[in-house]
Amino acid sequence: MFPKLITRYVIWELTKIFLISSFAFVALMLIVGIADEARDRGLGPEILVQLIPFLLPKALMFAMPATCLFSVCVVFGRMAADNEMIAIKSMGLPQSVVVLPVLALAFLLSLFAVWVNDVSFAWSYWGIERVVLESSDKILYGVLADQGSFKTDEFSIEVQGVEDRTLIQPVITGSRGGNPFRLVAESATLTTNLDTHELVFAMNRCGFVDEGGQQVSARFDKFEQSISLKSPEEFEKQSGNPSHLYLSQIGQEIERQHAAIEDAKEIDAVRACSQMLTGDLIGLTNSDWEQRLVEQGEATFRLRRLHVVPHRRWANGFSCLAFAMIGIPIALRLKTANYATTFGVCFLPILLIYYPLFMFGLTGAKEGTLPPAAAWLGNIVCMLIGAILMYRQFKR
Repeated sequence: MFPKLITRYVIWELTKIFLISSFAFVALMLIVGIADEARDRGLGPEILVQLIPFLLPKALMFAMPATCLFSVCVVFGRMAADNEMIAIKSMGLPQSVVVLPVLALAFLLSLFAVWVNDVSFAWSYWGIERVVLESSDKILYGVLADQGSFKTDEFSIEVQGVEDRTLIQPVITGSRGGNPFRLVAESATLTTNLDTHELVFAMNRCGFVDEGGQQVSARFDKFEQSISLKSPEEFEKQSGNPSHLYLSQIGQEIERQHAAIEDAKEIDAVRACSQMLTGDLIGLTNSDWEQRLVEQGEATFRLRRLHVVPHRRWANGFSCLAFAMIGIPIALRLKTANYATTFGVCFLPILLIYYPLFMFGLTGAKEGTLPPAAAWLGNIVCMLIGAILMYRQFKR
């Protein structure tokens, strides 16, 4: 059976408002995201344009819950103000004839939001990292042309000038394999090695110097120096970060992490027994065991995060349904076509209740003081409040 005319009317009004407001919200969040990337990484317009496809899911992820709330506030607030809900009841129809289809739509939207969250945390993150990595040489050329110097935790470089893609009299200071170095060259060019995550400086008439400026090795007519953009430890940490894994990868990672923890415990048990049997009291009390305990704590913390990530993404997605359940009864009760007032009245309790409870549950789940499902705490409370308000509204 096709939906009733009034049901199709409400769904169409809600969809229309949702699409229009989504465009505005996403555009605003996209501008904010682009501005943040430009400020934090010093990216130029050409690179920022390449980042837009990867920033779009992130903008959509933040905009969808607010847009869903805004849409139900506009539609149901106007219907209540124009006495359309009274007209529906006068025809002998319950208010649920328009509310339940909207909740079903919000449920479907929440499922889509879960997928957007998954794409944003995994695909968008690595896409942004890849674009920035591929453009590292362009970024560095731009900074050096404007400021004449560039510095990171890994290295620093100063130049007298930049002509096209040639660095004039570069001075590079850094370390490789734990050994510090300082290079001075007449000129150099710069490229990015994507396979090794390194910047490669091809230098002409180059020499090594010490801090005092004295040459300590022969000069080279041609010399290449590679500098890691990220340390191997930092790259490994990013690759294993549960926040940047797809939901489809979480199950396998949990099994691997469990196995790694059990293997580490068995190795530690064998080692401790061996030291006790041989009377190696010094070995039992040295700093190696402290480091092992730290590593075990980090492994256990990562395992907890792996368990929390699915709950967090599903809870983030279903905030659309939770916000709709709050917005519908409040909009019907206020009976005003002023959508700004309705949205403000709805968003204030969400701001004061949902987000603090969500952060409390998420933090507790990560620390192990609460179960992983505590990430749903804000959603559950909002849904309960919304269900109570709707029950009272239907009884009126």
